[in-house]
Amino acid sequence: MDAVLDVLGEQIAAMKLAEGYLINLTDASGSNLVSLKVSFPGEFRSLEQTTIGRHNPVSDGYLNSRVFQNRSIQSVHIGNASEHERMVLQYWRAKEIVGVPILHPRHPDQAPIGAVVLIEQKDRIDLSTLAPLHEVLRFMYASLSIWLRYSHLDDMREQAAAAVTENQRLLQFLNDMNSLNSVDMIYDMFAAKLLPQLSFDLAAFSLVENDRLVIQKVCTARPELEGMAAEWLIYLQQNPFPLDPSVSGTVLVLSEDKEMLFSDLQALSSMLMAEHDRNVMHILKSPRSLFISPIRHQKKPIGIFVLYSLDKPVSLSEADTHLLQQLSSFLGTAITSSQTYAVSQAQNLEIGHLNDMLQGKVKELAEQASTDRLTGLLNFRSYEREMAKRIKECQRSDSKDAFSLALIDIDHFKRFNDTYGHAAGNDVLAGVAAEISKVIRASDTAFRYGGEEFVVTLPKCDLQGALLLAERIRAAIEAATHQTEGGARNVTVSIGCTVYQSGDTQDTLFARADQALYAAKGQGRNRVCSA
Repeated sequence: MDAVLDVLGEQIAAMKLAEGYLINLTDASGSNLVSLKVSFPGEFRSLEQTTIGRHNPVSDGYLNSRVFQNRSIQSVHIGNASEHERMVLQYWRAKEIVGVPILHPRHPDQAPIGAVVLIEQKDRIDLSTLAPLHEVLRFMYASLSIWLRYSHLDDMREQAAAAVTENQRLLQFLNDMNSLNSVDMIYDMFAAKLLPQLSFDLAAFSLVENDRLVIQKVCTARPELEGMAAEWLIYLQQNPFPLDPSVSGTVLVLSEDKEMLFSDLQALSSMLMAEHDRNVMHILKSPRSLFISPIRHQKKPIGIFVLYSLDKPVSLSEADTHLLQQLSSFLGTAITSSQTYAVSQAQNLEIGHLNDMLQGKVKELAEQASTDRLTGLLNFRSYEREMAKRIKECQRSDSKDAFSLALIDIDHFKRFNDTYGHAAGNDVLAGVAAEISKVIRASDTAFRYGGEEFVVTLPKCDLQGALLLAERIRAAIEAATHQTEGGARNVTVSIGCTVYQSGDTQDTLFARADQALYAAKGQGRNRVCSA
C-alpha cells in the first residue's frame, strides 16, 4: 500500500495543483477516512508525521464527509466557509481547500474508497484544472482498492485481538475508580493509572466555563516533577484563555471534538506558535510529546485533558487511542456527577452498570467484528471468510452439491439519497436487509457487501433455485414500504445470480454475479438475471 500511495503522491505533486495535499482512504468500518499520505506546505512540514493515521469521521459534516457523501468535488473558501471551516482556513493560512472523491471508474454511484484533499495558500484553485487528477485516480483505483481491502483485513485481525486487552484494561480502571467520591480524586487516579502506563509524565485537566478554558488540576506520577507541575498550574490559573485557536492550538481539539497527538514537539519548535503554547513549552523545558483529548459528557466536549512526556517521544497504538477515547467519556461523566453530588449512590450504581455493560462488550467482541452495524447483516470481512470456506468445499473432488451466489443492488440509490437525504437512505438500507433476511432459507447467509450492495450465499442450491429465490427477494422488496423520517418510501433492486463452475475462484464467481447484476440494470432494473 505504501508504494502505491507514494506513486499517487508523486503524481499529485507533479501536477502542482496546490501547495499541499492529503490522501485519505476509508478504514475497515467505512465510518472514517484515514490520512495515509500527506504533503504539507513548507511551514507545516513538521506536522506530516503527526497527521498520518488521523481518522476523519464520514458523518461529521466537514469537507471529507461532504466529499464522501456527495461523491463529488467539494470546495471550502472564505466565501462559503462555516465558522469552523474559517478556523481551519485560518490555521492553514489557506485560500481554498478542495476535496476530490476517489470513485470507481465504471460505477461512480458506488461509495468512494477515499478522497484527495488539496490545500492552496496563494489563490483559489481552478476546478477545471483537476481533470488530470481525475485521470490518475481512475487509473490507480484498482490498485488502491485491492491493497486497501488487504490492509482492512489485517487491521481487523489486529483490532479484534487488541479489543479484548483494551476492555480488560478499561474494566480494571473503572473498578479502581468505582470508590472515588471527589473530582480531585478522579483526576489523581486518572493520571496515576495512565501516565506510567502510556509513558507520559504530566497531565492537566481543563473545563469550559463561561466560554473560557479553565484549569482544574495538574498531576504528575513522578515526585521530582512536583515543582514543575506547580509552576505550570499557577501559570494556567492566572491565564485562562477564550475558545479561540489563535490564543492556543488546543482549542482546535474542542472545536473539532477530535484527539491530537504530537509525537515530537521538538520538531515543531521552529513553527509559528501561539504565545500561550510557547509559554507552556518554556515552563516544561522542551517537552517531547503531547496528547490532547476532549473530555466528553453526553457525546459533547466539556473540556480537555493534555498529557506531556518530557524525556522521550511517545507513540500510541490504535488500541491506546481507543482506550483514551472511551475514558474521556467516562471522565466527563464522572466529573459532572461529582460536581453535582459529593458522594452519590446514583454514581456508584451507574459505574456498576457500566462495568456490566463492558463485561458484556467483551463477550460481544466477535459479533461486533463480524456484523454491519446499520443493517445487522454480516459484514464484508465475514463474507470473505464464508466464501473462502465455500470455495474450498466446492473444490473438493467429492463435493456434488451446487453452490450459488446472488448479488443485490438497490436501484438508483444515489438519486434516492440526493432526493430524500442520507438518513432516509440508511432507513432503506436497514429495511432492504430485513426483507432479504425474511426470504432466504435457514442455510443461506446474507451479507452487506458495501454501500447499497448485498450478497447472499446459497449452499446446496443450483442456478434455477437461486433465480427463484432471487425473484422472491426482488418481489418482497418491491412490495415493502420503508418508514423514514421523511415519510414512507419504496425502492426496487436488481439482482445478479450465478452458480459455482469447476475452476472458479472467489473472484471469478463474484465477477460473474456482477456481470449478471449489470445485465439486470442494463435491461431496465428491478429484475433478476443470471450469468
